[in-house]
Amino acid sequence: MLAEISYVSMAFAVGVLVGLTGVGAGAIMTPVLVIGFGINPVTAVATDLVFAAVTKTSAAFVHGKAGSVDWVSVRKLWAGSIPGVLLGILAMVAFLGEQIWLILALLACLIFITGISMLRSRGVVSVGGISSRWASLSGGFIGFAVATTSVGAGALGMSVLRRLLGDQNPKRLVATDIVHAIPIALLAGASYSIAGFLDWRLLVLLLLGSVPGAIFGSLLSEKINAVLLRKTLGGVLVLTAAGLTLKLFGVIG
Repeated sequence: MLAEISYVSMAFAVGVLVGLTGVGAGAIMTPVLVIGFGINPVTAVATDLVFAAVTKTSAAFVHGKAGSVDWVSVRKLWAGSIPGVLLGILAMVAFLGEQIWLILALLACLIFITGISMLRSRGVVSVGGISSRWASLSGGFIGFAVATTSVGAGALGMSVLRRLLGDQNPKRLVATDIVHAIPIALLAGASYSIAGFLDWRLLVLLLLGSVPGAIFGSLLSEKINAVLLRKTLGGVLVLTAAGLTLKLFGVIG
């Protein structure tokens, strides 16, 4: 019973982060499952993808009702991220699924990059926008990362969106980032489910906590200092990447 309560409680906290920042469904939950609960990395990635899709749908409902989603930018990213997900799924089927160490290495690397990008961010800066081609290429990388590690759609997507949207308010960035992540996480998660990697019991426990957490975080998004929260989360992610690296080299179990 204690384990079930731990899953639900952790998922609620992650859901709040997703609603507030758009980040956490992959970058936080997958490492927690692997390091904290000893879940097999492939199972953790598979379960986390469906968990992320449902959690972010809950958050998107609140943000969408507020009219905060930039659909033009979402479509630009989807043009690359959806093919990128399909490529990542093929890579997992071909060889990554048998290379647990490589999944851990990719996971640690992407979480470290995500954390650094959040620490370096100074908020929303107007840079005059970027080309649709660059956005699609960036989306392709994000899609591949999501399919192979469940990480990338949050902070990496946010980094691209800052350049796409220019000088926009943080809530608009978070809402657009969340909506972009939903179909790519769902597509990758469905593929893992068909392959038999999804842990349905674990998924239900996580969603019991994350769905109300995501709604709560979305409602709080206008009342929290987004910059301070983002930098704090960035520091947590850097430490998480260090923990995954230690696990990779057998320093921790």
